[in-house]
Amino acid sequence: MNNQHSSWKETLNIRETFREEYLSYWINDNFLSLGWWIILLFNVVLIYAAWKLLDRTRLFEILTIGGLTITFSTFIDTVTVQYGLTAYPISLTPLSPSFFTSTYTTLPIIYMLVYQYFTTWKSYIVANVVVAVVLAFVIENLLHWLNIYEYIQWNSFYSFIIYIALGVMMKGILGMLLKADKH
Repeated sequence: MNNQHSSWKETLNIRETFREEYLSYWINDNFLSLGWWIILLFNVVLIYAAWKLLDRTRLFEILTIGGLTITFSTFIDTVTVQYGLTAYPISLTPLSPSFFTSTYTTLPIIYMLVYQYFTTWKSYIVANVVVAVVLAFVIENLLHWLNIYEYIQWNSFYSFIIYIALGVMMKGILGMLLKADKH
């Protein structure tokens, strides 16, 4: 511990300052704002839809897709936020990075429903492309307009490619898991 460089101590101080500043920003400018209420309402609606629509006879498969979505989207959002490519000016929680609701609620539910309703690869790919178009070019731009999500060094096309890759990768991984489980 005594051999720590002063740059590490400076980094820790910056982190502490950031944590305090971000919490102050969240309490004073974020919490209960219009964007905050929109995120809350959207997530409640999605959770309700998932509760009503998810096929409980295929729960293991569908929840596995949700878990894979959480894993991969958390990694992607962590990288894009950490390296200043995207940001979330409005967040439901005071956690930073503040992508909590998109990676733990919104995307998993959307991908679980797509997986559930589009069982063949062909129909799944078509649905995945439609979802990617809506998420990247409509929802993200709406969220940008509402100051909930921000592109810094990013654009809708990058998100579009990520959403397609995410969906294909998850269905492929689950297919391999199900195949291995049968052996």
